[in-house]
Amino acid sequence: MARNKTYEVRQLQRTLYRTAKQDKAVKFYSLYDKLWREDVLWEAWQQVKANHGAPGVDGASIEAIVFGGKEEALISKLRAQLRNKTYQFQPVRRVDIPKPKGGTRPLGIATVEDRVVQTAMKLVLEPIFEADFHDCSYGYRPKRDAKMASQAIRADLYRGSAWGVVEIDFQSYFTTISHDKLLKLIRRRVVDGSMLRIIKQSLTVGIAYQGEVEPTRVGVPQGSPISPLYSNIFLNLIDQVWHRRGYPEKLGATLHRYADDAILVCRKDATQALAAFESIAHRMELVVNREKTRITKLAEGFDFLGFHFVKRLSLKRGKKYIYILPSKDAQRKIRRRIKYFTSRRAPVTPEDFARQVNEAVLGWVNYFRHTNASEAFRRLQLFICTRFRRYLNYRSKGRGFGWKKYPNRTLYARGLLYIGSGVIRYA
Repeated sequence: MARNKTYEVRQLQRTLYRTAKQDKAVKFYSLYDKLWREDVLWEAWQQVKANHGAPGVDGASIEAIVFGGKEEALISKLRAQLRNKTYQFQPVRRVDIPKPKGGTRPLGIATVEDRVVQTAMKLVLEPIFEADFHDCSYGYRPKRDAKMASQAIRADLYRGSAWGVVEIDFQSYFTTISHDKLLKLIRRRVVDGSMLRIIKQSLTVGIAYQGEVEPTRVGVPQGSPISPLYSNIFLNLIDQVWHRRGYPEKLGATLHRYADDAILVCRKDATQALAAFESIAHRMELVVNREKTRITKLAEGFDFLGFHFVKRLSLKRGKKYIYILPSKDAQRKIRRRIKYFTSRRAPVTPEDFARQVNEAVLGWVNYFRHTNASEAFRRLQLFICTRFRRYLNYRSKGRGFGWKKYPNRTLYARGLLYIGSGVIRYA
């Protein structure tokens, strides 16, 4: 159940997972001593280091620790403080990230030390709660991802006569999670007092914003290594209640969730399914955003996790099929990202130009390569070739758009990725 490389940590996680999976009622009385294990802290540090990230309120960066040769000192310090139960989380530095459609999203940046401790907490707690999570959730879980979610949704749409879906949006989800309810759910498994204290401390740490520290009474900061786990623990209650009440059969509505993004695939009355979902969310003190939550017919199509699902006629076979395509918003985002660093006046070498484009495009294409994205790939290929061609033509003081001087084969020979067929290769 683990992806990390440390064998001892992997064995610890497997033991915790098997114990939790075998008995749904078992409680864990001794977990805190696993938190300050040297192998757990080293694994946590390796994961934090691999994720990079900006400094927190103390200004200490990952690069300064690495290049200053302070890694062992960091682990020793954290291990001693955790063992003596004197570790204290520092306030989280808040940064407002603009949203594509307006507004901002608050992002919490913890200190490097806090990120290591929170990752260590995640390594110990995740396998326990992973044993309880429902199969309908896919976000931020080991060996589960958006691709699996999209494939499960398509299979569900094919199964039976799906009429449409309910696209659900929570209002300010991460900042409205009830600490009391979350801790109550955690206590169903964890009864180690020392572990519960540090969990509570990680939830109530203050937020530093515009020179002041605001206390945290509800919610978890987005950007924290352990907040996705807290989110899944909290929303798993919706998953379990939905299936325990038999709503997939009674209401004909199947739930699919990726973190706080959720949809209901409906075969009966979608309004009744939405009302049932809102009722469960209300009891958990969550608010469904009615402005962004909508009921969509399958023929109209809907977006989920950057994928666009639609049922339409296949011109080749003369039958209707479920297609998964890159959403228009996802296509706009990759174009905006490429435009950001591919001006024809960009002060970079052709090699750096191609490298930056390749790095941006590679992840995007791999994300959508299992879908019906050939047309989107061809359009994106044309877009990046045009940008690269204009850059080269301007650099050589050529006239026009450079189609004859820089044909596609020349661009690929300079290192640009070929993605037109959806198969990444160098020409």
